Amino acid sequence: MFRLVLKIFLAYWLAAGVVIFIADFAPHRTTHHAELADALDSSLAMSGQTIADAYESGHCSQAQELLSTKDNVLSIATLEGRLLCGDPGVGGTKALVVAAVKKKKRMTSNYPRFQLIATPMRSRSGNNYVIVFKNSYSSALEVYGLLPGYTTIAISCVVTPFLAVLLALPIRRLRRAAQQIAMGKLDARVQWSSVSETVYGFNGNDDIAQLVRDFNHMAERLQALAESQRLLLRDVSHELRSPLARLRVGLGLARQEAPATMSEHLDRIETETKRLNDLIGQILSLSYLETIQEIDLPGDVSLSELVVDLLPDVEYEAAQSNCVITTTISPGCTVRGDAGLLRAAVENIVRNAIRYVPTSGLIHIDTAPVERESKRLSVVRISDNGPGIPDDELKSVLEPFYRADKARHWQQDGFGIGLAIANRAVGVHGGTINILNRPAGGLIVEMCFPFIPETD
Repeated sequence: MFRLVLKIFLAYWLAAGVVIFIADFAPHRTTHHAELADALDSSLAMSGQTIADAYESGHCSQAQELLSTKDNVLSIATLEGRLLCGDPGVGGTKALVVAAVKKKKRMTSNYPRFQLIATPMRSRSGNNYVIVFKNSYSSALEVYGLLPGYTTIAISCVVTPFLAVLLALPIRRLRRAAQQIAMGKLDARVQWSSVSETVYGFNGNDDIAQLVRDFNHMAERLQALAESQRLLLRDVSHELRSPLARLRVGLGLARQEAPATMSEHLDRIETETKRLNDLIGQILSLSYLETIQEIDLPGDVSLSELVVDLLPDVEYEAAQSNCVITTTISPGCTVRGDAGLLRAAVENIVRNAIRYVPTSGLIHIDTAPVERESKRLSVVRISDNGPGIPDDELKSVLEPFYRADKARHWQQDGFGIGLAIANRAVGVHGGTINILNRPAGGLIVEMCFPFIPETD
């Protein structure tokens, strides 16, 4: 918000500076109004007669003490610019006097801290002189007479931050709500207290009020559409379970009655049936994870022990592809949550690595407590020497049904749901998944959880 306040403040003064330059530069040379010009000429004429009489009578010093101060000096000069009484101490006095005589009118020259005024006059004795008046600005901020006074600057310093905050606060709340929606929290809304609604007038029809209402309406529609899609997917998956079960029963009966020549086709039907059953199971698992916001009856789960218990199962699957799984297990890597969901998250990521590493590939599982940005985390890191994922798709692979390797989509098992299930399971435990490519080739998937100290 500080940057927005600064931008509005600078924009205000940029515009104000242009207006001040156009409107105030000339007035210091002439004057805004004819009445003020007449008053200035009359004042200079009276003071000029006084100092001219004093000069002609030989009382110049007494007149100087009466009419001049430290910052405002009244002097008298000849038509050629030679000073007769008083000295403003300004180098350009002679040129200004000559210009005033030539144009036969009052002339003004601006300096950083004062202005110099020269005006021709005739004394009572009939002699022609030029009155020179050095007039200091009322404020040290009025450089060349262009800047406004202290009051104007003080008001702007209060008004512009207040205006910036008035605009920035709704934008910040809109941005915060948008970030929450982007993170999957579709119930996020722009919230306002009754005081804020009164100040901003959100019951009215101004642009900010309409923007907030439109944003909240958009969020409601997104939430409703996502919920209906999730329910549809879950209901369809449930409905498919019954015909799928009957299909498997029918397949078993067909094997008993079919001739040997049908064995290959029945094996294909059984394989596809198993794949369909796995897909339905994963969809239902994902649907369940999307409905829960927190773990019921959480317990302390050692990720190190979880990986050790899981290792025989994943090693058996890896052996089918001649893959090697190695581990580095550190003690004290504890998480509060549900052991079944955590196991499913780790298992899905390891299976995904087994699916994509080349024959005789290498997969490494590492568990360790780490310190990052002053936070203690329990981390499970799974790395492989597979093909990796394009950098611009690293975040997308956590979305359901997203397949990074589209060219091998029909050559690999899986449906692009495993990582989505793992991501959601990690999320409900307050953790995050980080995916990055290894410099030497392959992929690293990190699951980071809030660290829980082990209890005796």
